Amino acid sequence: MITALILIPIIAAILAAVSSSEIAKRVAVAASLITTVMSAIMYFSYNTAGGQLAFVEKVAWIPQAGIGYFMGLDGLSLPFVFLTSLLTLVSVLASWDEPKKSFFALFLVMQASVTGVFAALDLILYFLFWEVVLIPMFFIILVWGYENRRYAGIKFVIYSLTGSVLMLVAMLALAFGVAGATGKPLSFDYESLLANLDTIKTLPGIAWIFWGFLIAFLIKLPAFPVHTWLPHAHTEAPTGGSIMLAGVLLKMGGYGILRFNLGLMPQQMQQFQTVLAILATIGVIYGAYCAMAQKDLKRMVAYSSVNHMGYVLLGIVSMTAMGIHGAVYQMVAHGIITGLMFMMVGFLSHRTHTREIAKMTGIYNAMPILGAIMWMAFLGGLGLPGMAGFIGEYTALSGAIKNPATMWYGYISLVGIIVTAGFILYAVQRVLLGRNPAAADDHAHDDHSHSSHNTTQHAYHDLSALEIAAAAPLVILGVVLGLYPALLTPWIDGSAQLLLETAQRVMALGGGQ
Repeated sequence: MITALILIPIIAAILAAVSSSEIAKRVAVAASLITTVMSAIMYFSYNTAGGQLAFVEKVAWIPQAGIGYFMGLDGLSLPFVFLTSLLTLVSVLASWDEPKKSFFALFLVMQASVTGVFAALDLILYFLFWEVVLIPMFFIILVWGYENRRYAGIKFVIYSLTGSVLMLVAMLALAFGVAGATGKPLSFDYESLLANLDTIKTLPGIAWIFWGFLIAFLIKLPAFPVHTWLPHAHTEAPTGGSIMLAGVLLKMGGYGILRFNLGLMPQQMQQFQTVLAILATIGVIYGAYCAMAQKDLKRMVAYSSVNHMGYVLLGIVSMTAMGIHGAVYQMVAHGIITGLMFMMVGFLSHRTHTREIAKMTGIYNAMPILGAIMWMAFLGGLGLPGMAGFIGEYTALSGAIKNPATMWYGYISLVGIIVTAGFILYAVQRVLLGRNPAAADDHAHDDHSHSSHNTTQHAYHDLSALEIAAAAPLVILGVVLGLYPALLTPWIDGSAQLLLETAQRVMALGGGQ
């Protein structure tokens, strides 16, 4: 079924590329809808009790080099596979007016490659999927982005490739190091490496290997100070690109830290726990203050991702069950809520022809449906109780506070919640409330002003049925996961507990805490 989740969008991308634009749209919707249903079936059929791998596919690929086709999913990866299919469907619907068929083909290629990243359990196979993700996103930014798209696209690729090179070197060093130390055949198999954790922790240069993986994942997350590519990429990407970038591409970083850094090198994770907790705390507070300083609404949402991903990193480095639970929950919630935020900002800027907060006002009166969904999305980004974001932030911070080694970083990060409330409420007040802009322009026109050139001159039209359909799944999930966390909690708990038990066994043997 995992192979089907990858092949269906690839085949659909080929069909979309050779068909007309109208057919390409429908093919993209059909493929992403089918894979969403498939991934939902897999999600609910997963046995959450043991947290073990499921839907495993293991075939020899290049046995001479120790490389195999090894795919599998557990409670840490299944939610992201479902989220990838769903957000592809949502992005296609939100981009329905795009006339180019290649646009939709690229989204399908991206869906297939991101799904591969979350499912691959052979390190080289994982790396191949990781690299392929860059290609469609680069062209989506470069071709369909805004004014500074070239700068944003190239910066995105340079940062990503730098991390990729470090990760590849670390993968090779890890696999060759284990083979040399144990005398066993070379293998990039994750389970094979997991069986040799006692050997891994004593490898020469293991700290460098740890950081080789970690820097690649911190860039993707992104974490301070390697976050500067993100605001440019988000700001210049088209709406669908921003939804996918925030919704699933950033999650590749958090998932990678859990699976590889904590999963294979827990001793080093503990060794550098304080350094990572400091970076996470800076990301939380710095991201919030940067978001508050923005005049561009989309750029403000982009910096809020730096803030939210800071909670993810802090939850992971706490190395507690609650912290890891909160980190995964926060990543899923962020994908839903921030994806919805970018969608609403995109719909709004398409109508007003501006993203400047100072030039927007009274949107709720002019477009009540768009305004209501925007209210919900932004308050979800604030972490309002009853929304999915609250569960993630609360548990990630609680996990950090629970561990004496990260306790004070958790307390300090509470400042980020206050600052986030400040910039979210300001944006909501400035953009959604106030006088109807269309009415204001009519008044200005009566006074013979220059309103004919004003970006808000024309009466706005509210969301269409198709745009409401694109937003509806994210609205529903944002509320349901906030009110009924048991829809996600059991999936995370079993796999997170298994990960931690293995890590604690290795650290105990090594004299760790």
